[in-house]
Parts: sequence; C-alpha cells; structure tokens
Amino acid sequence: MADKYTSLMALVLDEPLEEVGTLVKAAGQAKDLDRGAPVRGAGELAYEVHWGGRMQKAVVRACNAERDGAPLLRTEAYIGDDGLEHGMQRQAQLLQALSRQLRGRVRGVRDLTGDADRDAAWMNRLAIGAVRHDDGIVTRAEGEGTWWVRTHGAARFDVPDLEVYGLNAAQVSAAEVAIEHVHTQLLRVGLRGELSLPDGTPVRLVPVLEAWQHVPLDWPGVGKAGQERGPGLDGPRATLSVLHRPRLGRYKTDIDGVIDKLPAGAA
Repeated sequence: MADKYTSLMALVLDEPLEEVGTLVKAAGQAKDLDRGAPVRGAGELAYEVHWGGRMQKAVVRACNAERDGAPLLRTEAYIGDDGLEHGMQRQAQLLQALSRQLRGRVRGVRDLTGDADRDAAWMNRLAIGAVRHDDGIVTRAEGEGTWWVRTHGAARFDVPDLEVYGLNAAQVSAAEVAIEHVHTQLLRVGLRGELSLPDGTPVRLVPVLEAWQHVPLDWPGVGKAGQERGPGLDGPRATLSVLHRPRLGRYKTDIDGVIDKLPAGAA
C-alpha cells in the first residue's frame, strides 16, 4: 500500500475552519468516517482518517489556498491503486462525508491536483460513481499563434501528466484527443506498455526537461531557458514522441512527428 498523498481535493469554505477534530468526530458519529486521529505536530488543523471500511488513510487539513487565499478543508489521499473511476469516487465520498457536517458553509470544491474549480454537484456525481475521464485528468490549452496542450491530475494515478507543444490552433482538438487516448492506455497498461496515437502510430514518452532540448524555447509551455516550470506544473510530466526503430541502442526523439500526425480540425 502506498503511503503517499498525491491527490489533493478540497472543500472551499465561507470562512477558515479553526479546528478539524470536532468535524471528524461528528462525521464518525454519523458513520461517514471510520476513525480519525490528530496529525502529530499539526494541532487541531489536521487529522488522519479512515473511511469506507478501508485500511488506507487520508489527511483532512484546514488551510488556505496558495492561489487566492480561500479557506479550504483539504483532503490528501492516495488513490492510485483504485484507478481513475473508483479513486475519484472514493475521494469524493470523503469530501461528501465532511460536507455533511458543514451545512451552509461549503462554497465549492477545488481539485488542487487537477487544477480545477468544481461545484458540489460535481462532488455528488462522482460520489455515486458517475466519473468521467476528464474528472480525474483535466486538459488545458494555451497559446496564441503557437499552442500548448497539457494535463493536470494524472500523477495521482501513478502515470505522468502529458504535454504537446508547437501546435497551431486547428490542431488543438486533435492533440486533446491524442493525449486522452494515450492516458487511457497508460492507465490500463502502465509505463512499460506499448503506447500509440489514435491512428495507431507508436509513441513513447519523453520527460519534459529532455524534450525541451528538441523544441524552440519560445514555444508556449517551455520553461525559461529550457529549465523552469510554472506554478502547478511540478510532478512527473512527459511529452509524446513518435517511436522509431532504435539506432545503436538509442531512440530518436521525434516530437515534430507527433505534431505532423495531428489532423487539423479533428473532432
């Protein structure tokens, strides 16, 4: 069992929560949580909890958002063993259990790992198991002239987030389809499995820092001087490269080959 908390989702509150223990105890009395205990050194601001009849723990923490200072009740969980659908459902059920004890105080839901603001209806939909791919892995597109497509949230399922650079506007939709296609394969077969684009072209993953050695540094999404990442872009991330036969034991990095395979105006 992994003892790491890679999925962060939070309830956005109307005002800061002064202590977590009373909330956790109330949720336990309502049979929505199994048990909880304070996190050492965190006072009453963080508790470890068990829920859903499972041994695996999560942390419930009162904090403020780095981005805008919003008061949060954050859940920190590892859901990689559960997969996308069951993992997101399980963490949403934890959020739902806490929200029942915060009547009238919840203003929304923030998926910090997926970099997305949601509402209570989203949480409730996930909690009953109606989970879509883009609930767990969120795609973003950015650019003007040259475009960059990227994802947030995949690392919580033990696979890297993906990025594609150097697109024109007409290729953005095709890039989003391709990235979701590759992520679906990664979730099914893992990092050692064979990967391909939707048209069957074999691809491999190139870590972003290595990929930057092969692309213009002024493309959107490429860090300053080919080194620095922006906020929310930490964690394992990779670029797609067409897979050619290795020469002298080495693969050619062919990021342009992926771009060339993306049809303009794909649905």
